[in-house]
Amino acid sequence: MSVARGGRPTRIEPLEPHPGNTYLPFAKLVDLEKIDNNTYRSIAPAFAPGGPVGLGRSYGAHVFMQAAWAASQTVEPGFLLHNVSGNFILSGELKVPFVYKVHTIRNGRSYCTRTVNVTQSQGKGICFTCIASFKTLEHEQVDAQERHDLWQTYASVLKDKKPSDFPEVPSMDLPFYWKRREETGHNDQFPGLQCRKVDMSAFNKDKHPLDRRQLIFYRTIGDMPTDGNMHLCAHLFASDRNSLYIVANHFELGDYFTSMSSLVHTAIVHSPATATLFGADIDPDNPMSPLDDASGRWFCMEAWGSRISGGRAVYNCRIWNSKGEHIATAMQDGLIRYAADPKKPTDEELKFLEATAKRWGSRGREAKL
Repeated sequence: MSVARGGRPTRIEPLEPHPGNTYLPFAKLVDLEKIDNNTYRSIAPAFAPGGPVGLGRSYGAHVFMQAAWAASQTVEPGFLLHNVSGNFILSGELKVPFVYKVHTIRNGRSYCTRTVNVTQSQGKGICFTCIASFKTLEHEQVDAQERHDLWQTYASVLKDKKPSDFPEVPSMDLPFYWKRREETGHNDQFPGLQCRKVDMSAFNKDKHPLDRRQLIFYRTIGDMPTDGNMHLCAHLFASDRNSLYIVANHFELGDYFTSMSSLVHTAIVHSPATATLFGADIDPDNPMSPLDDASGRWFCMEAWGSRISGGRAVYNCRIWNSKGEHIATAMQDGLIRYAADPKKPTDEELKFLEATAKRWGSRGREAKL
């Protein structure tokens, strides 16, 4: 199927409704069927961005987080995820379950390592592969991070607001989908997480694309068990939410690109498990921040693009908890192309891209260390 600019489908008839686009509790979304001690199969269908007007492929973070969850089934108690890096090889199919084959690389006293190869339709080969590293808890001797008060830094968009005041994240965070949502009132349901998007217009309007930011608040749907690795997998699932769409929008190309795909996604967990847990164990009379909510703790994803070149872009995000702790970092190397034929762009395409880049040049960069 050919695709028009900005993620628009060119099909005449919309896709049929997809059962994965529903508010499913995260614990059910991540659940796996055990085939043998090293092989697992997905049960719940993955989310399809855009639903009937999407591309008909699965949300990449589904296989990313579930591969990590499969790997966690093979480690001893006390080992928690701290790093996952995955390569997306083929687009995820919507009607075929993922099969996860876990391989043990090393079992150490403090660290252990797994690789996971994922397949779907027989004969198509591996669609995703990742390496996941786990570690045991250590005594915290040195802890340093950038001090960052979200409500102070982003006062122009967050003042006097809490996460639940913001609208649900668009199924596809692209101009054509915004317009459709405005006209129909419909937004495809996202499983596993409640995600709220902050309107960053007031903060971003005069900034260079490299200095623009997108905030997304999220928390899990449904009750979560005490397994720390499941909570960490929920953060992995959030870390890719509309990732490359955000980058394209910041560079004012969200309505112009011709193709887009995740290539490599990496997530690093910095904080101990207690700092990453979801739940509602909050004193309503003494909340730490607006992220503390008696009906469920919110986390904040701060996302931006840091490089765009050669048909690719780098997406970055930092994840913050209610105590102001920078609990995790994610980075993605993604494909974004802007020409119908990337090897031979037309004069019209080059002229448009040149004019867009000139608009960026008129905005100064913020001072950085």
